[in-house]
Amino acid sequence: MWCKVNTMALARLYFLGSLRRQAHLATLFLAAILMMLPAYVNAFSLGVDAFERVSKDFGLTLITYFGVGMTILLSATSIPKDIESRSVYPVLARPIYRIEYVLAHFLAVISLLFLSLLFLGGALTISLGALTRSVDPRILIALVALFCQLAIVASLTVAVSTLASPALAGTVGMFIYLVGSLPAAFIRFFLVEDRASEFSSTLASGLKAMLPNLSLFNLKDAIVHEIPFNTLYLPATFLYAMLWVSIGLLAGAVLFGRRDL
Repeated sequence: MWCKVNTMALARLYFLGSLRRQAHLATLFLAAILMMLPAYVNAFSLGVDAFERVSKDFGLTLITYFGVGMTILLSATSIPKDIESRSVYPVLARPIYRIEYVLAHFLAVISLLFLSLLFLGGALTISLGALTRSVDPRILIALVALFCQLAIVASLTVAVSTLASPALAGTVGMFIYLVGSLPAAFIRFFLVEDRASEFSSTLASGLKAMLPNLSLFNLKDAIVHEIPFNTLYLPATFLYAMLWVSIGLLAGAVLFGRRDL
C-alpha cells in the first residue's frame, strides 16, 4: 500500500511537471488541425463521396506520428532531466524504491499520452460527425491499439534513459519503433526476393525477433477500410503489450538500481 501511494504521488508530480513545461500545447494545435481536416478534404473531393475514408486515414496517420514523437520525447528526457537538475536526490533520499521511481516516470508519460490521444480522437470523431451526421466509435479502437503500442515504446525508452543521455535514449526508442513496426512482408519481398540480400534479411529478422512486434497494433487500415477482425484480437494484443511493458519496467529498475548516483 505504501509503495502504491509513493508511486502515484510521484507520477502526479511528474505529470504536473510535464504540463508546466507546456507539453500539451502541441496536442491542442493538432486537435485544431483535425477539426478542420474533414471539411478541407471534402472541399477538394470534387463530388466523390470518399472524404470520410481519406479523412480517417490522414487523421489517424497524423495522430500516430504525433504520438510516437511525444512518447519518445517525454520518455527519453524525463529521468535524465531529473538527474541533471539534481532533483532526483531528495526523492531517492526518502524511503522509495528505485522501481517506484522508474514506474512513476512511466505512468506520468502514458497518462499525458492517454489524455492526448483521447482528446485528438474526440476531435477527429466530432469533426467527421459534423459532416456525416454519424459517429464512428471504431476510431477509438484504432487509438486504443496505438496507445498499447506506444506504451511499449515508452517503457523501453524509459529503461534506456536510466543510463543513457536523452539523445541516445531517443535514438534507441525510435529504432525500437521502426524495427518493431517493420512488416514481415517488407523483409520477405524487398530484402529477400527483390535484392536477394541474405545478410540484410537475416539481420532484420534477428532484430525484429528480439524486439516487440509493434506491427500487431496497426489497426488503422482495418478501421479505415472496414476490414473485419476477431473480437478477441484487441484483448490479446493488450496482454502482449502488458508483457512487454512489464519487461521494460523491470529492465529499467535493474539498470537504474545499478547506476551510481
